[in-house]
Amino acid sequence: MERTNKKGVGCVRKRDDTGKYIIDYYDKLGRRHKETIGKNSNDAMSALREKLKQNFISEATGSNSSNQIFKGYADQWIERKLSLKDATRISYEGILANHLKPYFGEAQITEIRRDNIQNFVKGLTKDGLSPKTINNTLLVLHQILEDAVIDELITGSPYKKIERPRIEKAEVDCLETQEVQLFLNACLDPKEDPQNYPLFYTAVFTGARRGEFLGLRWGDIDWVSKKIHVRKSLYKGKLQEPKSEHSKRKIDMGPRLFEVLRAHRKRRIETLLKMGRQLTNDDFVFSQSDGKPLDGDNLYHRDFKRILKRAGLRQIRIHDLRHTFASILIAAGHNLKYIQNQMGHAKIEITFNLYGHLLKETLEGAAQKTEDFVFKPNCPAPVPTQKEGVTNVSQPLEIFGSGGLI
Repeated sequence: MERTNKKGVGCVRKRDDTGKYIIDYYDKLGRRHKETIGKNSNDAMSALREKLKQNFISEATGSNSSNQIFKGYADQWIERKLSLKDATRISYEGILANHLKPYFGEAQITEIRRDNIQNFVKGLTKDGLSPKTINNTLLVLHQILEDAVIDELITGSPYKKIERPRIEKAEVDCLETQEVQLFLNACLDPKEDPQNYPLFYTAVFTGARRGEFLGLRWGDIDWVSKKIHVRKSLYKGKLQEPKSEHSKRKIDMGPRLFEVLRAHRKRRIETLLKMGRQLTNDDFVFSQSDGKPLDGDNLYHRDFKRILKRAGLRQIRIHDLRHTFASILIAAGHNLKYIQNQMGHAKIEITFNLYGHLLKETLEGAAQKTEDFVFKPNCPAPVPTQKEGVTNVSQPLEIFGSGGLI
């Protein structure tokens, strides 16, 4: 039998030095095997046939099918992902149930080809799914196929150079300075929950994500250094790790925010004392009256949208308060590195890509400010005069800045 490198093909060879027969074959995954059998050629041929038979039966019947059939392997894959945050796990499970398993579920992983994936993308596009949803779905599929390679179910991933729909850059929305004041004044309406003002004041002046400010506990506030430590994020009533390691950060607390939170803490102490218990560092900064965590969706639909309407403002997302904080930092003249740290971005490029367009508003008059830093404001520029080959300055320079080499 001629030996090739195709799946399920093999041959018998006799070693000249020992006179023993060797079976040389390739399994269904294309991996090569060599085994020494003995000096009887019939035994060697029988052994080879048995190996090939086992190989084909395994592939045909789908033995260990939980690893080979896509839906079975996908279920095992998601169970093994122990480090996934709850929100990510729920998202992945939805993608598997709604998109990946209905399309690839009954197929063996070894049967999936690049054109199958490309046709899958075309189908999702025709169904009207957003580019973001399609890309999130492909991200999960890519991870599954990469792990299938590691698990030696396939020799290589068919996910290669897949054409994906382009995600248009989302337009960042935020409140203008006067709109922030209208919004916060609406929070002070007597009909509002007294907690709404400190809660949304904190959201506006920290840039914390919804889960981050809902997950704040009193022990996260450093009253001495006036910093708020983002250590956890709240999702569906459970504390979990923030979005990334860079999200764990210290946010500077301004004097007004300091006083707002201190007054809020005093009210919480008084409320809990009436209930017969004391405030602890593990208590949530913003919570229900009994100390239980707030529900983020209820906060948005029940409180936030109503406050916006009361203030006469357009409907925006709670997350847009984070963008509002970034725009305030930029308008206040803070540098991008500081803004990156306060926002918890992994790279400064993320900060620039999100908010770079806002910098244009702060650059008007920048050239004059640069000169005013060196020379006294409104001081005319020195005009050189030429006299008998010697350049003179018509008026003296009036230095205004903090000094340095000139």
